[in-house]
Amino acid sequence: MRLPPLQLLPAFDAAARHLSFSKAARELHLTTSAISQQIKQLEAQLGMPLFRRLTRRVELTEAGHEFALVAAKTLGAYRSGHAAFVQKFARAQLRLSMTPLIANEFVIPRIQDFQSAHPELSLSIESSMDLVDFDQEPIDAAVRVGAGQWPGLEAWLLCECVAVALAAPSLLAAQPIRRIDDLVHHTLIRRRQEQFGWADLARLMQMPGVSGRNELLVDSDLAALNAAQRGQGVTLSFLPAGVAPSVLWPEDQLRAVMPPFKTSLKAWFVFRPNDAKADLLREVFAWICEQIAPSRDTDS
Repeated sequence: MRLPPLQLLPAFDAAARHLSFSKAARELHLTTSAISQQIKQLEAQLGMPLFRRLTRRVELTEAGHEFALVAAKTLGAYRSGHAAFVQKFARAQLRLSMTPLIANEFVIPRIQDFQSAHPELSLSIESSMDLVDFDQEPIDAAVRVGAGQWPGLEAWLLCECVAVALAAPSLLAAQPIRRIDDLVHHTLIRRRQEQFGWADLARLMQMPGVSGRNELLVDSDLAALNAAQRGQGVTLSFLPAGVAPSVLWPEDQLRAVMPPFKTSLKAWFVFRPNDAKADLLREVFAWICEQIAPSRDTDS
């Protein structure tokens, strides 16, 4: 007796479990007619009926019951074997969410280094300032700036953060900034959502406020940096403590207008406690720490 084609087994298996060609069709996203045709081909190959076609239902014959066990065992072995194969050979994936500055200036430009050292691991990077709902979003870890206390989550310290005021060289050539009072002659760039802005800088310096000639409101850190590079004003940005601005922005594009200001904010690597991917997350955490370390100041 010739061995029937394996591609006929899923239709028979589904119909045998449901005792319905139409339900089998819905499960396999096929038409009822296609299910019926495949089962007829299988019966022709075996040379015996597997179903009794009654008025409004079908029943398995004795041979159908026996072959249903064969089909279920065969398909079960294939599914479990495929799962074991994927677990052994498929690349593990980690989906990370990061603040735009850390993602675009520290991680993404050097991601090839990580992937070369870890060919078994695939990283997906999302750039966002929004808080991550780990219960609702398929994110494995997030890099965020804050106090490090997020209920129900574990947070590893990446670095302390400083604030730096940046402006284009052309802007500074036209109107130098030698002290903070000189900002009154410039446009101050602000972000719609910011954890540290000009008002926070004023409190840090124990001043009633920081005044500018006017303000420019933008949507993100990257938009603020782009506006500053075009000479449209002065912006505040976060940096890991000890990292010089010239590491990220050539001095012909942006310059620090005064020394960095120490803040109470820190960058954290946040993830679910007891995560099944904890060992992989530890590898990624250690690598990100290396990228934002002050020792990278001499990198080109």
